[in-house]
Amino acid sequence: MITRARAEVKSDAFAGRARAETCVGVRPLDPNESVHCANRIEEARLFLDLSNQFRENGWPDKAKRFAVRALAIFEREAGAYHPDVVRVLLCLAAAREDLGDYARAGADYRRANDILDLTADPRNLETERLRIQTIRGLANVIRALGRDQQAETMLKDALVLAERTFGCQNGDVAGALKDLGVHYRHTGAYEKASRLHRRALSIAEITLGFEHAQTAAILHELGVVEHARGQCAAGELFARRSADIRQKTLGPDHPQVAAEFALIGALLEGQGKYDEAESLYRRALTIVERWFGPDHPEVATIANHLARVPGRERDASVVTTFRSSGLTAAV
Repeated sequence: MITRARAEVKSDAFAGRARAETCVGVRPLDPNESVHCANRIEEARLFLDLSNQFRENGWPDKAKRFAVRALAIFEREAGAYHPDVVRVLLCLAAAREDLGDYARAGADYRRANDILDLTADPRNLETERLRIQTIRGLANVIRALGRDQQAETMLKDALVLAERTFGCQNGDVAGALKDLGVHYRHTGAYEKASRLHRRALSIAEITLGFEHAQTAAILHELGVVEHARGQCAAGELFARRSADIRQKTLGPDHPQVAAEFALIGALLEGQGKYDEAESLYRRALTIVERWFGPDHPEVATIANHLARVPGRERDASVVTTFRSSGLTAAV
């Protein structure tokens, strides 16, 4: 179900262990295990890569388990202030954020920020990139906890830092603009959100490419904003572009493709194109059922959208109070 790890694994034993742990869970870290430090760090990087991939594929619980394991290894073998510790903390915090555990996510982001305060060199672009990502992540958690003004200030700070560090035409700047746009959407400032997303899109297309994952994410957000503004025809164009990118890069049966189909369905529904909307919702539902199984909240979320299409027979057995895992939460 998960794509092949991008990390190069020096030992086949480590790769086999990771595949086994994908199925049965992560074994405890044995402090008496005699393995060369460099190999253990390589193993930890594999676990971090797997954690990122599990989260990208809609499995934050599995992502959290692999991140916890990677963190234990990095702390023991590389030290508590190593940049890889910060990378793992960002992945772990994001997984916890996806799971709705905002208190622990915030603690992880703050710990990452404390490490960067002690070790970061403003001349080191990679550590500055980690600092920007940390500020963005913590700001999103703070917004989720209802502190909108503080979150907005932090996101603006992240944008200023990204522009000062990398210049105005950079993927990190596009990401900061997108996060600020998402914040404005959540607070109902749709015009501001649209302007920021359009600026982010122009940067991402130039610096990252027309088929990059971040370009698709910005297009998706533009579709969501236009839906909120009632401009569903315009939003459909953005969402279809995002769906095309997702299908080319992830394949036709990925949950992020399902998210795009669900968004397009909502935009078609907003235009009164109910037959087309129903078809897209059903395609999205088929994907998430196959990917996650019939009892996953994402399945219920899309089933509820389908049941609410005007003129369709509603299924009384579908309960309408499910919390989306995030793939279609914006629809």
